[in-house]
Amino acid sequence: MNGVDFDLHSQILMGLAEVLADTRSKATTSEIDKLISKCPPVPIPDDNDKTIFTRDQKPDLGAMTSRSQQSMAALVKYAINASEERQLELLPRLLAYVRHLPAYEWKEVMLGKGVPPSDAITYSLVSGLLEIGFKAPDTYRYINDVLWSYGESLIQFMKKGDVEFTVSFILPSLAGLSRALQLSPYLYRPNQLLALCHNTQFLIQDETLDNIRNAITACLKDHDPLAYSRRVLNKYWEDGVPLSSNRVVHDLLIILRNVTARVIADSKPDATTETPSPATHTLKKLHLTRDVEQAWSELMQKTASGARRSTLPADAEKDELLNKNMRSVYVTSLGYYEDIKKFADKSAEDGKKWAPDAYMQEIMGTSLHVAALSSVYLHEVDDVLIDHISECLFAPLHGNDPWVHVAALDAAVLLAINFPHLNNDMTNTICRFLATPSPVFELQAGDSISVQQFAIVRLAQCVQTKPSAQASQAAISTLYALLNEITRYSDEDVAATERFSMFAKNVISGAPAAEELSEKQKQQVCANALSAIVGVAVYLKDEAIMAQALSMLVMRRKSLSIAATASLTSKLVDLALVSPPSVFGDILNFFSTLSREALTIDNKQLTTAIHNAQLSLASRLSAKPEFYQIYLLNLLTLFVENGNTIQRTITKHKKEAEYPLASKLGMLLPILRTLLDHDDFNPHLDPSEEAVSLFRNTWFHCILFGFVTESVWIREWHDSLLVIAKKTPVLVTESATNYIESDLEYNSVLRGGNMAEQNLASMRQRLTSVLPSLSYDIKNFSFAQVVFALSFYHIEMMRSKMGDCSYVLRYFMNDGIINSSLANCLETITDRVVGAFVKDSASKASVQGLSAELNREMSSLLQLSCHRLRKVHELAIKSAERIVAAFPQVFAEKSLITLLLELVQLLWLSCESEYREEYSPVFHFTSHRVGVTIELGDSYAYRQEICTRLYESAKKWLHISMDRAPLEINGLLQDYLSEFDRFSSGQPIDVVHMGRTLALEIGKMASKGQLSVEFVPKVPRLGLDESSDFVNGFTSRRFYIGEISGIEYLQGLREQSEKLPDAKTGSGLLDQVAFVLENLEALLVDIKQKHHVSVERVHRTLHRAAAYAIALPKVHPDLIRYLVRIPVHLFTPESLDIGTTVWNWMLVERADVEKRLMVEMLSMWHWAQKHRKGLFSPVLNAKHPFVSKMTNDPSDKAVCDSSHRVASFLFTPHQTWIKFLSSRFYSIRHRSRHLVNMFVRLLQESFQSAHLMSTHALARSVRFQLLLLGTKILQSTRMEALAEHKFRSLVYECAFNWFSLEPRWHYGSRKSLALMEYKILTDFYNAVVNDTPNLSYLVTSSPLKNSNSKIASGLYMFLNDKTKDDVIRQHHLAKKLLMLFLESELTRLSVWCNPLNSMGHGNPACFTGSTEKSMVMDESWKEIIRFAWEVSPRLAVQMNARFVQPIVYRELHRLIANNTLDVVDVPEALIILLGDRLVPNAKLDLKHLQYWAPVPAITAANYFLPAYNNNPLILQYAMRSLEYYPVDTVFFYIPQIVQALRHDELGYVEKYIMEAGQVSQLFAHQIIWNMKANFFVDADKECVKPDALKPTLERIIENLVGSFTGEDREFYEREFKFFKEVTAISGYLKEYIKYGQTEKKPLQKKRLDEELAKVKVDVGVYLPSNSDGRVVDINRTSGRPLQSHAKAPFMATFKIEKDIEDADLLGKAMIESEDGDEVEAKKRTVQIWQSAIFKVGDDCRQDVLALQLISVFKNIFTSVGMDLYVYPYRVVATAPGQGVIDVIPRSISRDQLGREKVNSMYDYFVAKYGGPHSIHFQRARNNFVQSLAAYSVISYLLAIKDRHNGNIMLDDDGHIIHIDFGFIFDIAPGGITFESSPFKLTTEMIQVMGGASDEQAFRQFSELVVKAYLASRPYADQICEIVSLMLDSGLPCFKGETIKRLRTRFQLDRSERAAADFIMMRTKDSFENQRTVLYDYFQKLTNGIPY
Repeated sequence: MNGVDFDLHSQILMGLAEVLADTRSKATTSEIDKLISKCPPVPIPDDNDKTIFTRDQKPDLGAMTSRSQQSMAALVKYAINASEERQLELLPRLLAYVRHLPAYEWKEVMLGKGVPPSDAITYSLVSGLLEIGFKAPDTYRYINDVLWSYGESLIQFMKKGDVEFTVSFILPSLAGLSRALQLSPYLYRPNQLLALCHNTQFLIQDETLDNIRNAITACLKDHDPLAYSRRVLNKYWEDGVPLSSNRVVHDLLIILRNVTARVIADSKPDATTETPSPATHTLKKLHLTRDVEQAWSELMQKTASGARRSTLPADAEKDELLNKNMRSVYVTSLGYYEDIKKFADKSAEDGKKWAPDAYMQEIMGTSLHVAALSSVYLHEVDDVLIDHISECLFAPLHGNDPWVHVAALDAAVLLAINFPHLNNDMTNTICRFLATPSPVFELQAGDSISVQQFAIVRLAQCVQTKPSAQASQAAISTLYALLNEITRYSDEDVAATERFSMFAKNVISGAPAAEELSEKQKQQVCANALSAIVGVAVYLKDEAIMAQALSMLVMRRKSLSIAATASLTSKLVDLALVSPPSVFGDILNFFSTLSREALTIDNKQLTTAIHNAQLSLASRLSAKPEFYQIYLLNLLTLFVENGNTIQRTITKHKKEAEYPLASKLGMLLPILRTLLDHDDFNPHLDPSEEAVSLFRNTWFHCILFGFVTESVWIREWHDSLLVIAKKTPVLVTESATNYIESDLEYNSVLRGGNMAEQNLASMRQRLTSVLPSLSYDIKNFSFAQVVFALSFYHIEMMRSKMGDCSYVLRYFMNDGIINSSLANCLETITDRVVGAFVKDSASKASVQGLSAELNREMSSLLQLSCHRLRKVHELAIKSAERIVAAFPQVFAEKSLITLLLELVQLLWLSCESEYREEYSPVFHFTSHRVGVTIELGDSYAYRQEICTRLYESAKKWLHISMDRAPLEINGLLQDYLSEFDRFSSGQPIDVVHMGRTLALEIGKMASKGQLSVEFVPKVPRLGLDESSDFVNGFTSRRFYIGEISGIEYLQGLREQSEKLPDAKTGSGLLDQVAFVLENLEALLVDIKQKHHVSVERVHRTLHRAAAYAIALPKVHPDLIRYLVRIPVHLFTPESLDIGTTVWNWMLVERADVEKRLMVEMLSMWHWAQKHRKGLFSPVLNAKHPFVSKMTNDPSDKAVCDSSHRVASFLFTPHQTWIKFLSSRFYSIRHRSRHLVNMFVRLLQESFQSAHLMSTHALARSVRFQLLLLGTKILQSTRMEALAEHKFRSLVYECAFNWFSLEPRWHYGSRKSLALMEYKILTDFYNAVVNDTPNLSYLVTSSPLKNSNSKIASGLYMFLNDKTKDDVIRQHHLAKKLLMLFLESELTRLSVWCNPLNSMGHGNPACFTGSTEKSMVMDESWKEIIRFAWEVSPRLAVQMNARFVQPIVYRELHRLIANNTLDVVDVPEALIILLGDRLVPNAKLDLKHLQYWAPVPAITAANYFLPAYNNNPLILQYAMRSLEYYPVDTVFFYIPQIVQALRHDELGYVEKYIMEAGQVSQLFAHQIIWNMKANFFVDADKECVKPDALKPTLERIIENLVGSFTGEDREFYEREFKFFKEVTAISGYLKEYIKYGQTEKKPLQKKRLDEELAKVKVDVGVYLPSNSDGRVVDINRTSGRPLQSHAKAPFMATFKIEKDIEDADLLGKAMIESEDGDEVEAKKRTVQIWQSAIFKVGDDCRQDVLALQLISVFKNIFTSVGMDLYVYPYRVVATAPGQGVIDVIPRSISRDQLGREKVNSMYDYFVAKYGGPHSIHFQRARNNFVQSLAAYSVISYLLAIKDRHNGNIMLDDDGHIIHIDFGFIFDIAPGGITFESSPFKLTTEMIQVMGGASDEQAFRQFSELVVKAYLASRPYADQICEIVSLMLDSGLPCFKGETIKRLRTRFQLDRSERAAADFIMMRTKDSFENQRTVLYDYFQKLTNGIPY
């Protein structure tokens, strides 16, 4: 295990132990047992024995591993923190460990951090046991006995001579034991000290020390260097604490020193006391006193309280014993000192270095400590100790460790304090020490104190402890003694010295003579003396002494050298910080004097010293804030005076010495900056006139010396000037009304020398350069005005940079400014200042560093907008406008929105007071809610004006904020209203509250993009708003808060508390946490278990929980978890609506939960994504209509409605959630980096899962809403360049992922959703247009990339082998490509939303983008297509579906041909590659066809055509594609499959038919009937011309039938027998053709009924036209012979049982599907009566084709969710000239109406459904419009003719249905040209639709025609393929160029708008086309069909 793992594991265990010991954790016994089980096993004896066991005695104890040691340490940690009961339980185990430590087998470990194992574990156990002994006193004696027994045993074991065991275990364990005794704060009692003295004797016996020495020597000599024992020795040596015999002595002295110090200082542990942790302790410094710091500090300051003797007789004996022992300790310690001293002296003589393992310095110093402490305890002192102290202080320094000197100083103070007769001697000794030069003074005595400072503190402590009467005199004597030392070494003559030596007797005896010292030594003594004088004064903090010390030093200043003066200045800072005002002022004056001198004396040392001192004082002055102002005025005065001096000097010397002087002046700026940097010092808020004047002159100097303009100074002092500018007051006082005209012109700074004459021109030039628009005005400014304007400009620009742009308006509170000639100039500058602030804020906003600053400024501006002065009001409003424009979400902050609304109210109160206090105006108005008072003059007109203006502005600002962060603003407004206290103090109750009025007005306004308000019809004089939602939100909050308040109230009453609880206390509520959490858990469990959960329950539970959480003083984290999880787990539109409402409420009310709530939300977003919820659900993924199963059922609106319902259910939750996130993002984007990063992470996860997002058309708006949020983040957040690039790439990739799908129209007929979708896409498009990469903020260590480009040269490597240049170039292409796709999408959507290109509300103009227009050259298209291919080949392939330029197809064909493997998963790519034929010479690489994804079945069938040359690879692929689809899907294309047999040279089609026939009996039956129908070319005549395909068909039928076995065979025979019996009836009816019409009918009817009665209905038989149903009965009397000249068709009615899909059940199943699993169709069984016509002698195949195509159109319309109706009734050709036709139920043909004398359809509708105003009529008309539009488009595209009234049916619901398709495509009846209009649209049809083209019904018809046409165009190729396979069938409708003409009608080369216009023109052509009327007349003449 490496050290890191070890350390981490140990930390985890320690943390766990601490938690388990905490009573709040409620740790169980099993958890503690688990911890114990990790510890090594140990026998726990019952007795109180203290025997220590060895391995010989306990050989089976086992090994001690690293993990066991850590577990033991953790157990000790647990024990010392646990309850006393637990401690007593564990104590036997811990003592057993101590007794068995030597018996364990200690495994060798890697010695990394920390001490060896036996050391660590001994320390841990001993220190822990000592603490337990303190906490459980009854156990102490036994613990003590065991520990000392252990120590003695270790010494005994050592005698055995086992070197390995001694070095690797005994000595480390002994070190651990010693360290525990040294550091444990629980050894503090005299009896413990006595025990120590008594029990440690064994440690220092000569034998013990010899054994240690011998063991170590033997180990070093005999053991391998890699042996574990050697590694242990090395480890201690590396740590600086080598093992040795002296180490034992050293350790013992430290133990005695520490315990004695605690005893005599009476230092007792308390509840906060802890034993220091060995991991954090530096072992080398254990001899220092910091481990007994508290006790030692007390001993250094007062007499030892613990040294007093006990007066109790019982303690006398113990005291005597302890005294005896302490004498022994005293003697022993001095003995050690003297031994070491002798050895040291000898080593010095021999020139030997002191070995680290000798511990010589440590023992000498600690010995002095122990001896001095012993003396204090014994109250006895002898000269030996005093001599040793003196000896140590003046001994030469050995090495770099001053420990001996430090210890001697400590000992001196101990004696001085506790033995008053020694005080003077000790004081003199320390003074002499300071007066004797030595290198020791430069060393560190501790962590942050030099020996010099340490000695001074000890000197002060000596002086301080004198009796108070003498202390002051003694202090001054000491100071003079020190001062005389300085004087002795000064340069003055002796006479002068004597003159100043008033206290000549105060000399330091024994100080060296001056002549003995070198210059450097004299300087050191002077520095020591100076430091001591100041240091003693500082330490004593006596005002008289401080004053005396300062005056002494100042008087002697002249005698001091420069170096001494420099030293003095730094010391005086300490004095200044503790001195009274008078002394502080003197020190400042002294600094000023020195500063002025430094200006003229060119001495860098002095200049630097004074500068550092002033800077240090400025920095540390926060300790004495009352001195801020004094120091500020001092510095400003100094700056101005020095500036004036320099000006005079420059004038005198004519600029010779400007630079160095200016530099010295500028050095004051950082000092000013440091002083003004203190947050609690704001001199600009309430400045004195003196301060204003000084600041003004200071800035004038800065301008004149160029500190703000010249780069050399800007580099140095710009940062300082920024802070100074921020705290600079207004440079004019309010009282100076004519300031500019008088005071300014006579300013001393501006009139100094002849500056004006020299600088006027250059100053004007500077001002003009920053304010070019005012150049004319500036020409007329005086020098003073120019300088003032420049000062104003620079101060305020800098202040704005520091985040304050409102302060500048204070200038305009001065009448002198407003009326001066500078007013316009200052106003212009103010505008610049606000602009600069906005710009700086924007850059701060991008890194989320803004909120508090922006809020503060906005708050100031809002208050200033209510100022009594018009100019201030106007400028404040103007400035606020700019900030709101730049940061629209600024009011998404509770304090600001409250302030704004309260200010509106205060202004209203000021206006209202006109009628309240008519003749005694009120001037002050206060809002206690925001703590603001405004002051207004008595002009009511002005009050009304500013009230109106602020109200209007507030309204505008809040509306802008509402658009950005609607949820936050709404929540804050509701909050504002709910917190209103009508009876608050100072507010009249009989006055309207305008703030609340405004809050309501804004609250009901809808934000932009609100579906329910913006995307709805425009009704004249009707204003829509969100009042209901706003009020509902408000009342809900109040209601649930009221509930919680009620709970609090009741709790208070129940407990009869004195004070009932309120929202602030939360009392009474905390007890309910468990109940609330239980309630929430129950709801969550119900949701997870799929129980029904009502919306009401969710609403009630979540709102209650939120109200409860808000009321708690501290929100319980589990509440937040449930509040987020419940709505997301439920994941319904309602739950997320409730969820986001509750979250928003929480965030508004409790900002403290924001991060926790957002983290929880991030986690749940991830959960929703992982579980494929909402946007990520595959349930509704779009399928190509030709890949889905085609059906022949009539259009069913329920299917579309169900899909729409499911889509809404799936996507609305995410839409609501994303809306919440967008709103939230706007409110946090400028203030919280963490939250923005959370948003980035959430979106990154989502965009990375773009491939999992739903492909349904209605998912588009949700997806692009998310993308829009992504672009918002990119625009408003500064990211690291690589992160930005990655995030932008993800945004673009997610957008491209949508465009990699085939183009989708909007689904369904909810126009509001389509308009919203269009708006979202438009917003996203605009965001992409404005998207520019920043990529400037970079964290990288990549090498540079060489580049020849001037732009890119030297740019860093950005991505792998890409520079920033390359990345930006790539982004431009990506952006262009995305814009191209977006423009295409927007064009399509705009046409869909406005198909007729109308004007007005809800009809967007056709979108025209610039990108496609700009691409005029083929090369630009090639470039963008190739780039699209790089992005995603699938994306590139989709370009063919969107862009009609031929180059797109050609380039894609080339790319696909050259890179086939890239697109094998894209079927559309193969369609482009193969086209409509295989060009013979084309060299296509088709080897990858075997891997290609399957094309639609009909396309695959087309590959069997000769156009593809029977290419085997293509044929195999076509076969595989057909096999890929379920037989049910291919079933629909049976006519085409049969025709494909014509070209089936290699038998693939035949093979497929045989395989499919085995899979599906229904398929086999249908294909047999179809093949039979194709036996003859003249099927509708005599059947004498067999088709060339007939033999093949017969063979296949035979093989197919032959392949049936068992049940299949029986089913086949039953079905064909049944059908044969039914069709045979037609033959029987033919016998009656010879009769006349009147005779024939009754006979045929009779025979028909007879034959029908004979037909037996077998199990499972079905009608060929209803293969999805089973015939269960026949209506035997329903037979009806039909009219025909030579044939005998008849109609019969059958009872059919079929399973139909239930759209509602399917929708419900989709909604409930878990994790987006595939949903099986939900079916129900129904029985219906179905009539069918059986025809013989008529070729039905053309009708089959027409109705097959109508089915295709129906499925296309359904896939788009369109409200169109067609009825592709079923026709099956079953044999040559035979077929079955389903009868359309509940319908009548138009000619039947004519026969019934109904003159027009309109009359029929009125007769059947009621007048045009009846709902029944209107519903029928609506059905008519939907069906007519569908059939009109189909009629046009398929060129359906013969549309006379006999071929048009009307059903009972009003739908129009076309039947009989004998004339389609290329043929018309009789070759006539009457019926040449695009489709049939007669007068009577138009009459039903309102009678005119401007009627609503006709407009809807026109729109549906356009949409139907547009929806059909993408599938033109597949429709043509259906027809292509039928071209060789011999059907009469094909006359050549059929496909060409069909494709032309689709207008595939036109754009969507052009195609829409084209079909609109066709509608216009058909509108009342006379030729249609003529054709109906022709039908009347020829066939007798009325019209």
